[in-house]
Amino acid sequence: MFSSSIRVFCRIALPAAFCVIIDVAHGQAAAPRTPQVAWSVKLNATILWQQIAPSGTLLVATDNALTAVDIESGRVAWEKPELGGMTDDSIHPVEGSLLMEAKRPDLLLIFDPVTGAVIFDSRVLNLTKVNTRRALPQSGTLLVHGQRSSGPAIVALFDLASGKQLWVNDSLFTSSEPSKSRGLGVLMQALAGRAAESEQLEVLQAGPEMIVVYTPLGMRGLDARTGAVRWSAKTPTNRLGAPAFHVQLFASVDKQDRIYASFDDSLMAYRLADGQALWAKAPRVEGRIRDIVQHPAGIVMLPEAPPDAQAMGSRRIVNGVVQTGLNVARYEDGSTIAPKPLRMRGNVIDAMVAGDTVVLAVDAETKTFVNVLDVAGGSLRLKKDVKIKGQLAYAELTPAGLLYITRPDATINGEVNVIDLANGEPRFKDAIESGKPLSSSDYKAARYHLHHAVEGRTLYVFANRDHRLYTVDRETATFKPVGDEIKLKGGEDPTAMEIRAEGIVLSSEQNLVIVGRDGQMKKQVYYPAPHTPGLLRALYAVNAVRAGLYSATASAYGDAFAQVSAKSTDPMTQQVTGQLAEAYTKAGEQLQGYARQSAAMATKRFKASLDSPAFLFVLTPATEGKGYVLLQIDKDTAVPLARVNLGREKEPVYAVDDIANMLFLQTNPETVVGYRLSPDTVSAR
Repeated sequence: MFSSSIRVFCRIALPAAFCVIIDVAHGQAAAPRTPQVAWSVKLNATILWQQIAPSGTLLVATDNALTAVDIESGRVAWEKPELGGMTDDSIHPVEGSLLMEAKRPDLLLIFDPVTGAVIFDSRVLNLTKVNTRRALPQSGTLLVHGQRSSGPAIVALFDLASGKQLWVNDSLFTSSEPSKSRGLGVLMQALAGRAAESEQLEVLQAGPEMIVVYTPLGMRGLDARTGAVRWSAKTPTNRLGAPAFHVQLFASVDKQDRIYASFDDSLMAYRLADGQALWAKAPRVEGRIRDIVQHPAGIVMLPEAPPDAQAMGSRRIVNGVVQTGLNVARYEDGSTIAPKPLRMRGNVIDAMVAGDTVVLAVDAETKTFVNVLDVAGGSLRLKKDVKIKGQLAYAELTPAGLLYITRPDATINGEVNVIDLANGEPRFKDAIESGKPLSSSDYKAARYHLHHAVEGRTLYVFANRDHRLYTVDRETATFKPVGDEIKLKGGEDPTAMEIRAEGIVLSSEQNLVIVGRDGQMKKQVYYPAPHTPGLLRALYAVNAVRAGLYSATASAYGDAFAQVSAKSTDPMTQQVTGQLAEAYTKAGEQLQGYARQSAAMATKRFKASLDSPAFLFVLTPATEGKGYVLLQIDKDTAVPLARVNLGREKEPVYAVDDIANMLFLQTNPETVVGYRLSPDTVSAR
């Protein structure tokens, strides 16, 4: 089953100012509640900054130490004096994990923010540079690859819960056998091996028992706990006899006995048990393989043109555009469904699964074209690629054709349209388009996105070009504007859109608008923003915390899940969310590689985050004097649920966690207070 990547659903309005909230229909004003003080903790030094780890721990920095505070009880969980005085941008999550890393010129420290356990310390192995750090929750390990001041590069594995070093290997980039290549091949192989030592290592978590790594010396299957080499696989070389320039490893989605690896223009399936090639002949593309899509009907190999220096075959150039060739391979033997590669005018830069087909986005000299691949037949639905405006952001096949939405950039508008698959013509002669400043040097693409959401057969789209809400009938390929122009105050445009029971919520940095499905404005609130940009950092971090949690959760499912999650389009989002929720409810074992306490907290937070929050946070100057207040605004009513006075500091030190529904505020130089913002909201823990 194909799923879409997990995406962050909440949209946070960032700066805003306290004012009367007006119900357009009834003219009512509302007064926010004073939040409950949950706890207070006093440290032994002046607080510099705070941040929330995705797993839920509050990290508080002073010159003396980095301190972790349990957000439920306010108890100090641990302190690390060696991390005292570090800036907030020096401590951040390790991508795809629940771990945090602290980095300075002489140190890289990776730690569990819940337990405080040090999982990796670069000083222990005397590493001068760390090139790869990859959490592998399925086997409960952290893989690190780095360089020393002398000697070969090191690959080491650490227990994800305790930090115990399980094994270290310094021979993956050196060969113990004499090379059979000669001359230029030997030189290129040596140069490639040296270069690979300083680059990120190709790593694949192939289930809980095995880790597959690739170096220019070959591909090896390692025991996930001991590091013992279970098998070595011979990999193809390029036409100079040297390792392939561009190599990628892919987990198998449905067939658990194998993995896939691409080498420049070819793809091969390898048996996981012993590393033996499963196909007699490798299927190829014209160009090099950029990515693959494991569709039930075949493996779609997406091509791109290699750099000039790495073009080992003949290059076809038509009217100045390098041509590529796409192919679809059968799972059984690797044979291709089409007798010859399907010629593409440019690079296939994106692919979205849509039922029995895959929608392809092709880039040719910065112009975007689309086509629809019938995977089982290995053929294209459209005789010619169809040029579209912008970059593909959403696509689905409807009874009327290919419905798509694109992202704008500084040079071209985005649009909404439907392509008739019978003739390749757009059905909308005057497409819905985004708006953009034609002469502005300060272009902000997010401001001009075509915000959209699906409900039943209707696709709602808000276009900033004319500030109108549109409805698109997904079955008949017709659209119409609904309601009047929707103007936000302060010269802003919406930056987010969400469908809720009360209507369609549009929000920006300073505005919240609730619009009925008929386009009529129901409620609107506007808050002038504070003038100090530093005040907004904690609010910007709210979405980052959710994104980090989702990323860690997705990685816990393994590389097969990550591979498939990136290949589907928006209509699948609710489906994948449901799958994750069901998996956690039934088993709750996806994060079992982490410390028990960390896994339990993250699992509970993830379940709590599956529903889009019914509120957003707004920061505003206080109307009754100096200082600032934080408002928690209900998305359904536009009424403030809670109001917290942040004090009179020019830049108050605070952090917000919308999963636990809490605010953490420095009330004096050494004290942090935790506020529970809505009494009727259950904490994530």
